Amino acid sequence: MNHQPALAPSPVVTGTRRSCVADVITAFSTGLSFDDLPAAAIEAAKRSILDTLAVAVAGTRSRAGQSAINAFAARGGGGSATVMGTPFRAHPSIAALVNGTMAHALDFDDVWADDDGVVAWRGHPSVCVLPAVLAAGDAEGCDGATALLAYVIGVEIAGKLGTAFGPHLGRAGFHPTPILGTLATAAAVARVLGVDRERANVMLGLAATEASGLCRNFGTDTKPFHAGHAAQGGLQATLLAREGFTANSEAVTDYLKVHSGPDEADAVAVLETLGKVYDIVAPGLSIKKYPCCRFTHLPLDATFMLLEQERFDASDLETLTIRIQPGADDALIYKEPRTSLEGKFSMEYTLAAALLDGRVMLASFTDEMVLRPEVRALMKRVRTEYKPEPGAEAVARVPHGEYHALATVVRGDPANPLSWDEILQKCYQCLEGILPAEHVDQLVDAVERFEQLPDVRHLTKLLCAENF
Repeated sequence: MNHQPALAPSPVVTGTRRSCVADVITAFSTGLSFDDLPAAAIEAAKRSILDTLAVAVAGTRSRAGQSAINAFAARGGGGSATVMGTPFRAHPSIAALVNGTMAHALDFDDVWADDDGVVAWRGHPSVCVLPAVLAAGDAEGCDGATALLAYVIGVEIAGKLGTAFGPHLGRAGFHPTPILGTLATAAAVARVLGVDRERANVMLGLAATEASGLCRNFGTDTKPFHAGHAAQGGLQATLLAREGFTANSEAVTDYLKVHSGPDEADAVAVLETLGKVYDIVAPGLSIKKYPCCRFTHLPLDATFMLLEQERFDASDLETLTIRIQPGADDALIYKEPRTSLEGKFSMEYTLAAALLDGRVMLASFTDEMVLRPEVRALMKRVRTEYKPEPGAEAVARVPHGEYHALATVVRGDPANPLSWDEILQKCYQCLEGILPAEHVDQLVDAVERFEQLPDVRHLTKLLCAENF
């Protein structure tokens, strides 16, 4: 990635005045230092980084991951960035695309935690930001503290943009992950590459053009591609801006309008809390316990509470009714899923699998598991009702009465967290059989001391597999 000195920005094409939104973002992204980060933010970042790396490598076994690898990385050409879980290397923009797609392919990656009991429609930040940060660092070199700082910068920007938009994006049919993640990724990569504030403003105008994704593609390979495309788009915007490429930073204002987002002044008010209130700390990121859509998790927790407390047999069940707040149906669009991916976005399938199998795990999501006759029969007994109060209530009706359970905080949220041992167990399960065993222990150690790494390539080399 050798490059010529950046050209001076054109005052004509970059706008007669800067976007206030872009200005606030770049003031934060170029001005924050690692020493500014609170300890809680650093520890939360490490948990999510390890989790994201693990699910990305596991994503090599998914159809979406294998398609991306075969289409872009396995046909030769090489490059300077690692394609996780494979022996391949690629151009950083290709590595970001493939790794981001793989990281989201299983829908096992982290997501914004509930905010005061309300499900956050702010998407999945890590699968956009981290693959691009590591691809840039792998290609050009940077120390662990810079990479970790860049990751936090990206996550924070995604979180604040999500707060500014509120739940509208998802309800309007837009997938928040890439809409928010592309700009966030660009700002993070700019920090890795040392892009100055003037160029970073231009970069955001370009990134705003790249941001796209529709919820209608949930349950297909295109949903994880949204994350990969955001990782690639943010990285490409930064590389181009660094080379003197032009864009209008006021495009960020139009980006808000196109997606029916907040007025610029309202967005600025939220973004001005960057660096003052860290979203990665509170509400924080939720480490997923189940490899399926977040909107199924609280209902699953309530269902497992029922099974543990009452120990009834699924064959006795007349109906299972889940009562939750409105909004889940915007994401859970498959009442009768026919594929493993559709099953991840089906309240009926995930709860039927929980009742029948007593657990929901990666092996629950194959086409064969979704199409089992016994699970199809049980799906017909699952009902969803909506209520104004937070929490998920599960009501099991059996011949001799009803059982009730109420789950209020998702398992994996910072308010009800997975333990470090549980995260490690998930990590080892995801990486088993893909990475050499000795790499797994070394990877965990590298993440635990991330900020001490003299070069982020000490970590990325551990993500290489011997075969694909």
